[in-house]
Amino acid sequence: MEASDQQPKFWSAIQVYTMAVICLILGIAFGYLLRAPGTATASAPVATPRPAPNKGPDLPNAADMKRMADKQVAPLLAELKNNPKDADLLSKIGQAYLAAQQSQTAQQYLEQSAALKPTPDTLNALSFVYYSLGDADKAIQTLHRALRIDPKNAKVLFNLGMFEWHGKSDPKAAIAAWQTFIKANPNDPKTAQVEKMIAQAKQHLNIAPGTKTAIPAVQQ
Repeated sequence: MEASDQQPKFWSAIQVYTMAVICLILGIAFGYLLRAPGTATASAPVATPRPAPNKGPDLPNAADMKRMADKQVAPLLAELKNNPKDADLLSKIGQAYLAAQQSQTAQQYLEQSAALKPTPDTLNALSFVYYSLGDADKAIQTLHRALRIDPKNAKVLFNLGMFEWHGKSDPKAAIAAWQTFIKANPNDPKTAQVEKMIAQAKQHLNIAPGTKTAIPAVQQ
């Protein structure tokens, strides 16, 4: 869906598709580097090659990600032609494009799905689209819409706190979301992490909303 200690750790499938691609590329690169060198002949001197700079593997660019996403969703798009009002199918397509960081394309399908069948998972994904496009307010509104359907949804409450903290620099609103998370999901594996983030956010309660503050460290 995942995040370094310096970045917010949202609950989403965003990172899964990208990391699979990167792992594939790394596998190809290592396969090349581990090939046995050719055997030099005795009749000719062999010059010692200068080590090549370690540039690392090329990561997929936006066009690559779009092509891979198109290929992944092709069967779903074919099915969609026969079932254009299938909300679940629309959501799957939208989330596949979101995982490939194709936010505008993802928005198209997720909004259609949410209009037909507004589930918390679809709305959660749609909130990421809005956030990635720079609209934190709409992202937060979409999560509140999801909470009206499922007030105790752990993913939605976790992400709501993140968007309030990182998108709006509003520690009070973030704390409120995370406290609801703990109350509704006391046995969730992320509870300890949320408690730490609440403690960090409380250090900024006297700062006016909208003031940029240090990003709280997020533990794995």
